[in-house]
Amino acid sequence: MIKQQQFSTTLRGPYAALKNAQREKIYYHLLRANLREVLANVYARVIEHLGAENWAFLLDEFLQQHTATTPYFYQLPDEFLSFLWHNRAHYGQWPWLWALAHFEWMELVATVADETLPEPNAALLRCSPLAYYCQYDYAVYPLDKEYTALAQRTHPWQGVVYRNREHGVHWFALEPWTALLLQTILQQKECRVEDIVCHLMQSNSAYKENEVRESVEAWCKVWQELDILI
Repeated sequence: MIKQQQFSTTLRGPYAALKNAQREKIYYHLLRANLREVLANVYARVIEHLGAENWAFLLDEFLQQHTATTPYFYQLPDEFLSFLWHNRAHYGQWPWLWALAHFEWMELVATVADETLPEPNAALLRCSPLAYYCQYDYAVYPLDKEYTALAQRTHPWQGVVYRNREHGVHWFALEPWTALLLQTILQQKECRVEDIVCHLMQSNSAYKENEVRESVEAWCKVWQELDILI
C-alpha cells in the first residue's frame, strides 16, 4: 500500500522527479492523457481560451495540489471545478476562469440529470426541473455588442442552462427584465400569469400593468416552447 501511494504521488508530481524512466514515464503520460480526455469533454471552451500550454500547466497544478475525494474518473470534472473554486485567487491572470468552468459544468449537470420533464400544466406556470439559473461577474457568452465573451460586466451576466424534451442541452442569455421575470417564476414555484403580473406590479409602481402583462405572456410563451417553463 505504501509503495502504491508513493508511486501515485510520483506520477502526480513533476516530470523531473521520475526515477524509473521506462515504467514511470509510461504511466505519467497515460495519467495525463486520461485526465485530458475526461476534462476536455466538459471544459472545451476553458481549453480554447487558455490555450494548450496553459491548460497543460493547470492540469499539472490540479494533479499536484488537489486531493480527490472520489475514486471514479467520471467524477473528476466535479473535482476539477472544486479545485478551481478553492484556488481562484491564485489564477488572477484568468479572472473569468471559474465562471466559464462553472457554466460548462452546469451544461454537464443538465446532461446527466436523472429528472424527466413532467407533462405541461395548462393552468399553471412552473420552471422545468432541468432548467438551471446562472449568474456570473463575467460574460461567459456575449449578450450584446457592449460585452464580448469573458469580459467583466458592470452588471452580472445572467442566463439559464436547460435540457429540453428531446434531451438537447442549451442555454438562454437573460437581460435584466427577463432575469427578473424568470426569478419571479422560480420564487413562485407554481403560478398563473396573473400572479406574476401582480407580484411585479407590487415590486415597482412605475410599471404599466398592460405592458407588464403583455411582456409576461410573450416571454412565458417563448420559454414554454423551449421547455424552460412547463
